Amino acid sequence: MTVRTRADYEHMLSAVGVCTSARVPILIWGNPGEGKTAVIESAAQRGWHVESLIISHYEPSDFAGLPVVTPDGAVNLAPPGWARRLADHDGPSIAFFDEFSTASPSLQAAALRPLTHFEVGSLKLPETVSFVAAANPSDVAAAGWELAAPTSNRFVHLDWEMPLEVYAECMVTDQWPTLPVHDTPLDLGTQVRAIKVMVSGFLNARQTQLSSIPKSAADRGRAFPTPRTWDYAARLLAFAQTVEAHKATQRLLVAGCVGDAIAHEFLTWLGNQDLPDADELLAGNDFDFTKVRPDRVYVILQSVLAAVIRETTAERWTRAVEICSRAAAAVGIDPAVPAVRALVRGGLRPPTATLPPDIKVFGAALSLAGLLK
Repeated sequence: MTVRTRADYEHMLSAVGVCTSARVPILIWGNPGEGKTAVIESAAQRGWHVESLIISHYEPSDFAGLPVVTPDGAVNLAPPGWARRLADHDGPSIAFFDEFSTASPSLQAAALRPLTHFEVGSLKLPETVSFVAAANPSDVAAAGWELAAPTSNRFVHLDWEMPLEVYAECMVTDQWPTLPVHDTPLDLGTQVRAIKVMVSGFLNARQTQLSSIPKSAADRGRAFPTPRTWDYAARLLAFAQTVEAHKATQRLLVAGCVGDAIAHEFLTWLGNQDLPDADELLAGNDFDFTKVRPDRVYVILQSVLAAVIRETTAERWTRAVEICSRAAAAVGIDPAVPAVRALVRGGLRPPTATLPPDIKVFGAALSLAGLLK
């Protein structure tokens, strides 16, 4: 999405804030001199510690650690100062990798482990650290490099552009935009599980979209769907909904994870779902599965499974198996097998839970999996 209006800019800024607050690595693409660095560093006004690195000025050892021989003859990977300062800060912080596209492939590769494992040399960074990177498009970058697919796939990609309306006002008022960061919502975990159910349902219906790596080098340097970026999308969409971010911000976040086309398809599919409440089903409310599409049946049963995991009792477990059995009898076992298989295995079943007779509809499938005698 190209930012052209004040509203577009504010939605984009909100998306950056959600990524930063949710600790999902983000890469901001935009022309030089449009305020990317200033906005990220403005988080310091909210008590966040910011370490800004122009990444091309560093060596791979500044991210992988510098080998140091210890007195006992072992080799330790000593972390650099920027990583130690992040680890020592008591509170939220940002590691900001500026001019990321000017980093050589070896530097980009060295930065991968901090992004996903929070490790710099032998130092383990706290989970309060957020990774933000900024880059200029290749046609305007100084000695820029295309990002390799393993590198680009570790980021959420957002396009940055400052509209004239925003710039003109800030020039007069001297009140420049700041990064809108959030505290972690208390009920975030519940919302993340709910969105993961929907992602699972969509991918069950559109299995080719689980992982789709673009063919061109330029496209591989931006957002595309993989299991990692679908996880990013679920976490960010849940966070955005919990803090009541605008729908446009939510769309930017999903598109920044999996690409525009797939994001549009997923969000359209999501908007067309009208599903019963899982807790009400577990409480005994009846539901007619006979006229429901299999992909929607799958989502309903996955939401029931998630509700049982969230609050496991013998009565809810038995009721969940009954719901799965009734759905299988109505539309076939295929959309119901994943949920009932998860209920039966993995120690989820409470010791006092009874096995309902209707589970016999899954007899062959569960027997092949070694889950039912």
